[in-house]
Amino acid sequence: MVKFLWIPLGFFLILAPLENYPELSRWKVEDFLTGFVQLPPLGSPQEKPEEPESPVKGWWEVKYFPVAPTHYSKAGKGIIKAESRGSRSSLFKAAEEKERNHPILAWGWKVSNSIRSAIETRKDRFDAAARVMVVFGKEGFFKRVGKGEPSGFKIEYIWATRLPKGHLFDHPGEANCKVFVLESGEAKAGQWVYIARNIHKDFKSAFGTEPPPVLAIGIQTDTDHSNEMVTAYYSAPVLMKR
Repeated sequence: MVKFLWIPLGFFLILAPLENYPELSRWKVEDFLTGFVQLPPLGSPQEKPEEPESPVKGWWEVKYFPVAPTHYSKAGKGIIKAESRGSRSSLFKAAEEKERNHPILAWGWKVSNSIRSAIETRKDRFDAAARVMVVFGKEGFFKRVGKGEPSGFKIEYIWATRLPKGHLFDHPGEANCKVFVLESGEAKAGQWVYIARNIHKDFKSAFGTEPPPVLAIGIQTDTDHSNEMVTAYYSAPVLMKR
């Protein structure tokens, strides 16, 4: 506050004739002001804050404060490793323009175990060992993909604990989000499972209408509600024509 109070006085002393103040010299005034005020040159560019580095190149991470994030890392060509210990975060990748109307999504996943205390139909217990997400919609001025969680209609494919394989239900904590159970329990834990889904048919089954283009693909392994531990591997999901 003191700095700002001295600014008007400083300009007055610089502009006023110094012969009226024999005890002062111009260099003393300027030196005096420099000690209080250091202003950047007009028009100087502001430093742009650096974007947080993504744990996996080509994907961006979405964190959910105040929950600790899941640890994602590259584990070989096209393979992403997710380690969750009472944590939750997501990785998203924007769909390329030429792929946004492709009907098939293919990927592989492997989990160390299911989340034993998860209850998928409860908002406060909905954890999943592995989750692949598809966000549908049109990018607009207020709906840019590449930062934050993309908004739109969403389908989630999960490796569940309690619900049976083939079950379809409403996400307990999100609107416009439908969840398909593709694996359940630990019968296939520790082995790769490969999947190809017709996301256009799934969207029509879930929402009753034809799908808009795909905006983004995401993955998520989370144990923030159960506080359990799980390791999952994903072969990066790919959109295909057939």
